[in-house]
Amino acid sequence: MAFVKPQINKTVTTLNKLRIYLRSVKKFGKSTLFRDLILEEYGNPEKGLLVGIGNEIGYTLLDNLNCTHVDTWKDFMELKKWLIQGKVNGEHEIEIVAFDVIDEIMPIIEKEVCRLSTVANQKPCDSINKAFGGYGKGQEKVKELLKEYFSELYKAGFGIFAIAHTKTKNIIEKGFEESEGYMTLTSNLPNTYEGIFGDIFDVVLTGLIDREVVDGKTTSATRKLYFRGTSYVDAGCRFAKDAVPEYMEFEQSNNAREFIDILKNGMKDSMSKPISTDQFKKLEEKEKETLIEDAKKAAKDLEEKDQETENANIDDLRKEIKSKATTESAKSILMKGIKSAGKSKFTELTASELRNILDELNK
Repeated sequence: MAFVKPQINKTVTTLNKLRIYLRSVKKFGKSTLFRDLILEEYGNPEKGLLVGIGNEIGYTLLDNLNCTHVDTWKDFMELKKWLIQGKVNGEHEIEIVAFDVIDEIMPIIEKEVCRLSTVANQKPCDSINKAFGGYGKGQEKVKELLKEYFSELYKAGFGIFAIAHTKTKNIIEKGFEESEGYMTLTSNLPNTYEGIFGDIFDVVLTGLIDREVVDGKTTSATRKLYFRGTSYVDAGCRFAKDAVPEYMEFEQSNNAREFIDILKNGMKDSMSKPISTDQFKKLEEKEKETLIEDAKKAAKDLEEKDQETENANIDDLRKEIKSKATTESAKSILMKGIKSAGKSKFTELTASELRNILDELNK
């Protein structure tokens, strides 16, 4: 990446420039909030995309929602490429992408990291704890890949909306005794991975149902979405202090308008000098004009990265084929593959042709 000269940073003004991490109890209305946010802000469902992940299919009853589904890391990579390139060539109008739910990404990417470890070390890897020699290196690779994935989409001008579930955890600060721990409502992700989203996302929200209990019976219940943390709720935003409320009640049939207003007021009130709503809207429109340029740059970077990855893949595939082509029958498969590809030398084969040979060797 080329060096970027220092410049004075300005508070962002569009939803595309926010990375939102929302976790709550099940059936809270997370996916519905995303659908309603797109319709409320843009009036067009094609401006948003909800990506269902793995075994989570929570959008079957959500009408007027633009959605797709991914099951493998290859699907994720193809989705990213389509989103970025499609934004440049006008194939779609997507502004914000939601991932539902983040919990389901982890087994998918851990499987990919195990595969990468097998290729790199030429040793079978069936556990993330063994990947890249163990000692947490597999988990570090997971974090590296995920941060890179979301950062590339964000730099291409997409708003990111990550959806997850909650869990009450006992937190023990480093240096304290177990009896000195405290309970907090946070993500159900392992602490190893939770930091990925808590660190790089701008808005970390937690939804809960606040129940009033009398004599062991619930007398009332109010859904609340927290923007700022409490002694029990883990939440927080990068807005200026008091720019957003502690929470909003989440009881309307459509909570999106209030939610959007809170976010936009948070951006506006985080500016070093007060501005009017009209001035903020003008800045918002100006910022929107830069989004397509962001996408063009990201598409170019992606093309260069794909070429680098392809070259690296060719080296890895050659090594793997050579390690397998040690018997006469395996050598015969290799020579047949070279001939079928219309090539005269092993070094002339493309990544796709090498994969075809490797598939034959693995049968």
